[in-house]
Amino acid sequence: MATPSPPKAPAVFGQPQEERQSAPPSPSSKRGLLGGAKAAASTALQMASMALADTEPVKAVESVVDAGKSQLELVFEQISHKTLARDAISMIKAGVEGKTPGLDDRNMLLEKVVVLLYSLPPDSPVGTSLQNLFIRVLWDDIPKPPATLVGQYQYREADGSKNNPFIPELGAARQPYARTTPNLHPFPENLPDVATVFDSLMRRDKFVPHPSGISSMLFAMAVLITHSIFVTDHEDLNMNHASSYLDLSPIYGNNQAEQDKIRTHVQGEIYPDVLSSNRLFLMSPGAVALGLVFSRNHNWIAKKLVEVNQNGQFKPWNSLNDKEKRLQDHALFNLARNINCLWFEEVIFQDYIRVILNVNRTTSTWSLVPTDEIKSLIGGQVPRGTGNHVSAEFNILYRWHMAISAQDTEWLEGEMTPDDLRAVWDGMNKELGDDPRKFTFGGFKRTGKDGTGPFRDQDIIATLTNATEWVAGAFKARGIPEVMRIIDCVGMDAARTKWRCASLNEFREMLGLQKYNNFEEWNPSPEIANTAKHLYKDIENLELYPGLMCEEPKPSAPASGLAPGYTISRAILSDAAALVRGDRFFTYEATAGSVTSFHYRDLQPDYENGAFGGQIGKLLMRHFPKAYTYNSVYALFPFTTPAVNKQILIELGIAHKYDFTPPAESTSWVEVKSYKEAERVFTDSDSFSNVYGPALAEMTRKHETGLLDYLSLSTSPKSSESFSKVIDATFYSGQWSTAIYPDLAKLVKKHLDATAWGPSKTAHHTVDIVADVIVPVVTEFIADEFGIPLKSEENPLGLFTSKQLYEALTECWTFAYLNFDPGLGFKLRDKAMKASEMLLAVIEARLLQSQGTPFTIHELLTDIKHLFGIESQGVVMSEQARKTCGRALRATDRPISEVAGCLTIAAIRLVTAVSACVIDFYLREENKKTLDDICKVARQAHNLLEVATMQRFVQEALRLRPAVAGSARRAQKPVHLAAAGEIKAGQLVWIDAAAVNRDAQVFPEPDKINLGRKSDVYAMNERISNLAGRGGQSLNTVMACAILTQLCSFGTPERARGPAGQLGCVAGADNKCNVYLARDGPPTAFPSSMTITITPA
Repeated sequence: MATPSPPKAPAVFGQPQEERQSAPPSPSSKRGLLGGAKAAASTALQMASMALADTEPVKAVESVVDAGKSQLELVFEQISHKTLARDAISMIKAGVEGKTPGLDDRNMLLEKVVVLLYSLPPDSPVGTSLQNLFIRVLWDDIPKPPATLVGQYQYREADGSKNNPFIPELGAARQPYARTTPNLHPFPENLPDVATVFDSLMRRDKFVPHPSGISSMLFAMAVLITHSIFVTDHEDLNMNHASSYLDLSPIYGNNQAEQDKIRTHVQGEIYPDVLSSNRLFLMSPGAVALGLVFSRNHNWIAKKLVEVNQNGQFKPWNSLNDKEKRLQDHALFNLARNINCLWFEEVIFQDYIRVILNVNRTTSTWSLVPTDEIKSLIGGQVPRGTGNHVSAEFNILYRWHMAISAQDTEWLEGEMTPDDLRAVWDGMNKELGDDPRKFTFGGFKRTGKDGTGPFRDQDIIATLTNATEWVAGAFKARGIPEVMRIIDCVGMDAARTKWRCASLNEFREMLGLQKYNNFEEWNPSPEIANTAKHLYKDIENLELYPGLMCEEPKPSAPASGLAPGYTISRAILSDAAALVRGDRFFTYEATAGSVTSFHYRDLQPDYENGAFGGQIGKLLMRHFPKAYTYNSVYALFPFTTPAVNKQILIELGIAHKYDFTPPAESTSWVEVKSYKEAERVFTDSDSFSNVYGPALAEMTRKHETGLLDYLSLSTSPKSSESFSKVIDATFYSGQWSTAIYPDLAKLVKKHLDATAWGPSKTAHHTVDIVADVIVPVVTEFIADEFGIPLKSEENPLGLFTSKQLYEALTECWTFAYLNFDPGLGFKLRDKAMKASEMLLAVIEARLLQSQGTPFTIHELLTDIKHLFGIESQGVVMSEQARKTCGRALRATDRPISEVAGCLTIAAIRLVTAVSACVIDFYLREENKKTLDDICKVARQAHNLLEVATMQRFVQEALRLRPAVAGSARRAQKPVHLAAAGEIKAGQLVWIDAAAVNRDAQVFPEPDKINLGRKSDVYAMNERISNLAGRGGQSLNTVMACAILTQLCSFGTPERARGPAGQLGCVAGADNKCNVYLARDGPPTAFPSSMTITITPA
């Protein structure tokens, strides 16, 4: 099949295509009416001479800018008020600063302009100017030529071509290097031998640790960057086998044949731990290990694309024919590659460049990201997405061999000739073979019978840990290890004889830097300056290669973390901007529409993640969750050594928030799937400990300087009192949990009546059952139960809105019980601690208020305002809260702070996803008949028998569709379980709720809904997911029962079509938990939305 010829930009775009190639294309995306400001300024300048004679300050334009008016509206008002000429300068200033927003078309400004145009006299010069402006605005609305094309151009090509679709070969692989700097200076014929230059100026005399404490990991990242864009042909040194884009070609290859070798051609995935580039295996092990992180990330992305399946784009694999499989695999692979490259870019700018600029020594979240749209009234838009082509000069600039650590130097020793280098290359190729699935490094072996499986996690982790701990070498003359001698000599010879590079001074002039007048300015070290002078005689003769490598380094200082030579320091930022801003896939295609909403959100930096927006920690925690803790400096700041990180964090006053322990692969989980063994794990406290205790204790701890600690209220404590006893007495004494059902039912009905909507009273009603019913019902119930003042129209100064309380409780619950993503752990802990502190303070104050202590809620609320900046009111304590507090206080004589801690945990445990999961279960197609039965019972649920039946429906739903996937314990000593096997001391045990709930020994016909099962068999599941009493009762089940009953009394529910009718459930870390897609953020442990339609009963 013939390949279609590339599109050509029509000449009518304003100039021939060949004249545009110096900067193609430069579209004005989203300029709209704002684009006319430049033309308006030009018109205004023609008339500005009279305005310049006016000495009074002109305020008109500035006032409308401050009022937030568009440029065209500004011009219209100026013409109407006859101030256009006077305000020209202010108008230009406003446009340059980009102050004004888009046009509010509801003001009918365009129509007003048209009216003005046909109302002006035919010979009016202002009318002609305004009409020209109007036409210019209309012309500039749509980019010309287009920024990007749909169809085949939505994915990166294997060889990097078509990044600019109108110049398809720009930056493609197998193209000659570009030249950025003409060689105008005539070099002398008798330049020194390159080996002499290396031995005199470059050979390492001693290892000097990097002054900023930069680790070898940063230079492992630099290797991935340089190997993505520089692969020089050994036979023709002018040719570059790599593309000129950061397309992760060390993983994906530089052409279609190389790419095909790494692909499974199934669901867009690549083979496990595969890297296309055998050349990368000549580099330090850290570079290979870091490459494997991005290799694993590809398959994670591809799996998530299928799992989330936005807009139902992807079909079940086994339902497709061969052609459909090829098309789906093609789409998944290339989309995953695009997203993975965006991750590469994110790490470069959010982590790598931050360290290079020393921003990592501050708490600033600023980062230099050059991809955004930049508008300017005077200069138009700054082009982006126009393509890139790497040059020979920058190939030289990135040879940072002086940064090789002392440890990395040991992997290759000895002096090599060019023939030796070729022998090493050929020998490596022979040893590695041509199958990327079998490439190995560092002496590690792959898993799998045929040696094509992934590497062991612990081997990759150990390599990454070494790269993080090993300090890099400093940039300096005489800093390159002797082992690199032949590589640098070959490079110097290529720069001199093949590429004919300009001199150092010419390169500096190209960058806009001052030329050096002598060798002492270049490097003040007398020994280095005199040696260079002896070799080159004149500073103008100093070649680019040694000039860059041996230049005086910058000091380690604010904004100077890399501390390279002065010229390198300036040039790398320019090159980074060109590499990224010129890449269409990092600019115009880096959108939610191109990469899916899920992955677009996933790519956004989290500035509260402990790394101030750094992204590499997210990848390390994602792919090695058992090794890296959420606050590990090895994950959050791997480009600086841990020792230096500790100094930095101590100086910033936040070191106590971080873990400085080296990562270590934890022992594997033991999964318990039988009911009997799960029961033993729960009840044998001598053998198994609760892993959630530390987080709960942290959230309910007694502060030395807490809000209420100055009150001495405790009597003689009884050490035997327990959390369970307080909970039983407070919530499960008598028939209390059943007695609250009517009040819950009224609350549910209130929210259903208020939020269900439809075109008429008899039509289907629509409601977001989670956001509009379950969330407010649960939070209002908890607020009333514990005396937490909620904001409302009646109480505008409440402590929380219903949504805020729900978020606070779910954050606390997730931190304690289901911190499913270590990458979110840092922010989650901070939020949970702040939320729990407020909850604990309020509940403690309510206990005091209930007890009659002479301490008013006013004082608490004053303290909350002081500590948290929240103004609140809520002196009156509800009768329900007073009863709850009274029962808790009568149950024990422990200190009130401890009782408050118990009740805070209870409030947190009440906010599970039980109700949403029950409704979701019965909305499944296979449960339609059962749902009809539920609706019949619900409409008759006026006595305890029907309510009990509804509760059994809830318990069966939660058995078959658990709200919580399981529960964890830690073995205190060696234990043997018949089915699970031997468990070592310290090993984690996972009770698999789904498996336990289907144990046929306890649940005959386990996959069927059976209301006749004994009530005690549900106690295990209640303990896993709910606030359960020791007798197996659950308040969560009562709430779910009230919600399900009222919903089915209201009418017959049905799932809304499409994604809106789903909970958005996807697999979490290690597939041990479910997480839910959020509307406007990362996945959470709790569902946030599910729309249903209700046919009125």
